Amino acid sequence: MLMVTLLSIACCCGCPAYFGKPMWEQYPATASLPAQVADLSLRTDARSENTIRELRTDVQNAHLLADDTFAGVYATRQGKTATVFGTTGFHLTPESDAEDELTRLTSKYDLGEQQVVETDVRGEHQRCAVGRSDGVDVVVCTWADHGSLASGVFTRLSLADSATLLGTLRKHIVSRD
Repeated sequence: MLMVTLLSIACCCGCPAYFGKPMWEQYPATASLPAQVADLSLRTDARSENTIRELRTDVQNAHLLADDTFAGVYATRQGKTATVFGTTGFHLTPESDAEDELTRLTSKYDLGEQQVVETDVRGEHQRCAVGRSDGVDVVVCTWADHGSLASGVFTRLSLADSATLLGTLRKHIVSRD
């Protein structure tokens, strides 16, 4: 009888806690773009501001139920750029949301095959693909978790370096409420 009771408690409490933990750890979330991330500086020139407005409008139109949207253009002194844009809000299926977001961006950035990037965090998923934008080679990476979804467009970086940088940006931009 004791064994049945313990098994019942494990099934009734343990399973929901196991599957629900990433949700309550990752949602709700807010986003704030810092002025500096690693060697990247947030750009505030007119061209960057125009890009930010366009990206935010595009993200808002694609994700009508998002809590909030954000976008920013970062650059290094050496000319590498990282453009990041996304949303905060609840995502029940972050793995498929990451795949869908990168698929949505495929025609805009002429992306090749998506590659899954391991994150080692339950509920957090990342994908990247190589493409082109305005005649320049780019890497586009997307992350999704239960509280946020965002993409980064990187120039002059490898796919692996872009994926790592997206993780760094995520840690500096997204905070959990």
